[in-house]
Parts: sequence; structure tokens; C-alpha cells
Amino acid sequence: MSDKLEHSRPQATHLPNLRTDELTPARGGGKLSKRPLWHVVPRMTSYGVAIFIVWVILTVMFPPVFTRSSERAVVDGPVNLITTPVEGVVASQHVAVGTSFAPGDTLVSVQNPNIDRALLVELTGKKLDTQQRYDAAKAKLEGDQSRLAATDQQTRKYQTAAQAEHAAKIRGIEARMAVAKEQVDQQEDVVNRNQSMQWAGAVSEAYTNASRYQLSILSNSKEAIRAELDNALSNSQAAKGKVYLSSTDGAVSTLTQRHDELAAEITQLQAALTQLQQYGQSVDALIADEEKRLDRMSNLDIKAYDTGMVQDVLAPPGTRVAAGATLLRSANCAQPRVVAVFPRSLSNDLLPGAKVTVRVDGVAAPLSAKVAEILPRAPDGEQARYFVPFPPIEKNEIYLIAKLDKPLPALPHQGGTSADSCALGRWAKVSLDQPWWGHMRALI
Repeated sequence: MSDKLEHSRPQATHLPNLRTDELTPARGGGKLSKRPLWHVVPRMTSYGVAIFIVWVILTVMFPPVFTRSSERAVVDGPVNLITTPVEGVVASQHVAVGTSFAPGDTLVSVQNPNIDRALLVELTGKKLDTQQRYDAAKAKLEGDQSRLAATDQQTRKYQTAAQAEHAAKIRGIEARMAVAKEQVDQQEDVVNRNQSMQWAGAVSEAYTNASRYQLSILSNSKEAIRAELDNALSNSQAAKGKVYLSSTDGAVSTLTQRHDELAAEITQLQAALTQLQQYGQSVDALIADEEKRLDRMSNLDIKAYDTGMVQDVLAPPGTRVAAGATLLRSANCAQPRVVAVFPRSLSNDLLPGAKVTVRVDGVAAPLSAKVAEILPRAPDGEQARYFVPFPPIEKNEIYLIAKLDKPLPALPHQGGTSADSCALGRWAKVSLDQPWWGHMRALI
């Protein structure tokens, strides 16, 4: 019996004895006894794990509701390519990397001593040809002017001789006219005397008629001489008016015709000389412009057309470049952009003009920005317009391009101590200003 009692007793252990009065409720009472704290911790941990699993499931199943920001964002900006219009060798670079420049500043100098001068050679050939034609026309003009002067001198001599001959001929005709008039007057006296004698019966009528016949002959001769005198006078007057009708003025007429031909040719030559001179002046102006262009292209200073900062040098001094090659890449730091990736389901909340908050790596304070553009995809041609490549995109995602309200402050380079006011390539986080519960209220 005693052995059974010994076996029924509990064996001694090193564990502390629990007080049963604290583990069980008191009889007849409604209060529980106190429990240790380490019994509550596992239960609370299980509750937290369950809540976290539910949150993850809801976040995966309803990303538009709970996801309001994107950490796949990068600071970017439109890239400006500084190119060269001619081939040659980069002689010098006037703006270093990280240095800002203004419109009109010289960025790079390119030298090309082997530039094509075919146009200048062609213009020079035209100038020489024009000069030869001008000299030939001028020499011909001088010869024609000398011939015209000699022709005028000969014309005056022949004209003086012709006028003297006309005057002598007129004087001879006038003398003959006077003789004929005197003969007619004498014959009229004879006819009157014979008529008186016939009436007196001293002579016959036949004798009187014979004298009258002689008078008519003399009168006709007088009229012929008068007509010849009138013709001589008209020829003389016509010759004075440079209208040559008689053979006397044949030499003068030939010389006058030669004078007119030489005068017309001189007029044409003078017009041709004026035209050649004007054409030569235009060719000289073209040659001067071409020489300036060649000098400028041989020592070309490439200037900036907009404000920016040099970000990358593709052709350092000493590099031989082709026409159209890119020398520098620059960005306008006053207009920074942030490219972020968002779910496509948030496109209704990412309309242009929507406000977002940007946190840039290295910048302590958040920055305000506005949505500038939404891109469902960004091909290589679109990304080539920006300095930094876009983050990769997945299915049902879109690109958001936000424009910062203010330029970024100067930041130290990620690998050095120099300042970087563009911060291109730095990672950022873009958040919508509207919280997820506000989106829930909008959905409800």
C-alpha cells in the first residue's frame, strides 16, 4: 500500500511549480486570474502576419487603389545635339563639360582646309571670261569711235564740196536763165517790130510768123532753164537737210550711211559694256561671298542657338568628323523632366496638368511638378529626344513625363565633388498628390 502511494506521488523536477490558483478561475467568481505576457505575443504576431498577407493580396489585386507612387523614375531632359555642317578636324572646344552657355556663344571650332572650292573656281572663270568680253567690246568701241570721227570729218569735207558744187551749178543755171530771158525780151521786140511793119505793108505775114516761132522757141528754152534752176535749188535745200537726191551728193550719202551704222554699233557696244560691267560686279559680289563662306567653313565657329549645359563630348579636339556629325550633347537645365513608369489603370488620374510630388536622389526636400505628357509606349525615336534612356516598361504600364515647377538645385556629382545642376540620370520617386483613400471615395 505504501509502495502504491509512493508511485502516485509526483516526481521531483527542476521546473518551478505553477500556482494553480492563478491559472484557474476562482470558484463562484467572474474574474480571470492573471496570465504571463509571453502568452499574448505569439497571438499578436499571428494577427500582424495575417494583416500583412491581406495587405499584400489587396495591393497585388487592386494596385490602382493602393499604389499611388512610382520608384521607377529618372530625371531626364530634352537633349540638344550640336552638329557640324561641314567635315573637318575639331580644332578647339570652348565650353567644357558641365559648363552653361547662352545663345550666340561659340562652342566648338572646326577647321577644314580641303573644303570644295569648285564654285569659287567656276565664278573666277566667269569673271575672267566677262573681263575678256568687256575688253574686246571696249576695244571695238574705241575703234568704232575713231572710225566715226574720221567719217564725220570726211563727211564734212564732201558736204562742203557738194554744197559748193550745188552753188556753182545754181549760179550757172541762173546765168543761163538771165541770157534766156534777155533773148526772149529781144525776140519779143523783134516780133513787135515785124508786126508793126506787117501792118504797114512792109513785110509779109510769113516773116512775122517766123519771128513769132523763134520767140516761142526761146520762151520754151527759158522755161526749161527755169525748171532746171528750180531742181538745182531743191536739191541744194535737200542736201542741206541731209536728203541726198543728186549724183553730186553720192559720196556724202555713203559717208552718212556709214556714220549711222557706226553710231548704231557704238550704241550697242555701250549697252553691252554696261551690261558686262554690271554682270562683272555681280560676279565679284558672288566671289566675295563665296570667299567669305569658304573662309568661314574652313575655320567654322559653331555657335549655340539656345541656352543649355554641355553634358557629353562626342568629338574632342583633334577628331576628324564628317558633315552632320554630332560634336556635343547638351541639355537645358532650366526645364528638367522626370520620366516615371505607372500602371495603365492610373491613366485617368495622370492627365496632363495633374500635380505630382517628386523626390530626387540627393535632394532633401520634395519637389512639386505637373504632368506634361503621357506615353503608352516610347520607341527609340521618341527616347532619342531625351538625354537619358527611359526605364524599362512592362505590360499594362505607361510612361509619365512630369515637368518640375522649379529648376533643380546644384547637386554634387554622384562620383565627385563638382556641382551638377541638371542631375540627369538620377533616380527619383514620383507620387500622386491624391491619396489612395481619396481615390476610394471617388470610386464609391
